[in-house]
Amino acid sequence: MRPCRVALSGSVGPGVCPVSRSTLPVAAALLSCLAVPALAQERVSARYEILIGGLQVGIAGFEGRVSQDSYQASVSLRLSGVSRIIASGRGSAMASGRIAGGRAVPANYTLTLATTQQNDTIRMAMAGGSVRSHSAEPERPAAADQVPLTAGHRQGVLDPLSAGFFFVPGSGPTTVAEACAKTFPVFDGRQRYDLSFSFARTETLKVAGYEGPAVVCNARYRAIAGHRPAVTAPMEANRDMQIWLAPVAGTRALVPARIAIRTPVGMAEIQPTRLELGAPATTASVSR
Repeated sequence: MRPCRVALSGSVGPGVCPVSRSTLPVAAALLSCLAVPALAQERVSARYEILIGGLQVGIAGFEGRVSQDSYQASVSLRLSGVSRIIASGRGSAMASGRIAGGRAVPANYTLTLATTQQNDTIRMAMAGGSVRSHSAEPERPAAADQVPLTAGHRQGVLDPLSAGFFFVPGSGPTTVAEACAKTFPVFDGRQRYDLSFSFARTETLKVAGYEGPAVVCNARYRAIAGHRPAVTAPMEANRDMQIWLAPVAGTRALVPARIAIRTPVGMAEIQPTRLELGAPATTASVSR
């Protein structure tokens, strides 16, 4: 982790806080995982502000539409760099796939980033949990200490945007400890990593569009391949990462409502300013 450089990295998805390369996969996957399973078609729309040390450095929007057996989701991001260590620019990602057994089975994923410090375009076609084809531009030469990616690292994985199925089986409440008991195998087009969650507590969340319970999960990041161990080691050791999950009306699903990650330059937070969970809503965007 580079404490003097806080920036977007093209190796991960867009729903992120502008922090270091090793922090970014975590934030990206956590916020980007906003596609949700539903028993009937539901629409989820949300807007977030991105803060570092209490200072707003960006905004993000999410919109998803899910049927009984398929989903489409998109995330958009705008960063407003307030110093030379925080990037300015935009990012967006889209994903689609089917739902089977309360889990996402991705079909397509695209990411585009255009910032003052990083440009990136990633495309993936997937089937049955495996990456059938993918491109990541611009090409980057492998570092001497980079852990190689193999074909096996592209099997049994989720893309960052599809990686947020927090699904609770049964018929009781969904804001329970079981919601956190997940490990998501993620391939973002450049790196393979695991995101694991464990129960911390429950809280009441109050934000425009939603007031009700949220379950708080501790989050852990473990690099698998495509990474440089010296860069990712600090994030793997980070014990100060949490995610707040809010339930989607009419479903057995929860979505990320808030994210907090400790960084060398202060606490990075992705805070909701509006949540519409399972009801008609105005599209969340960052066009303002």
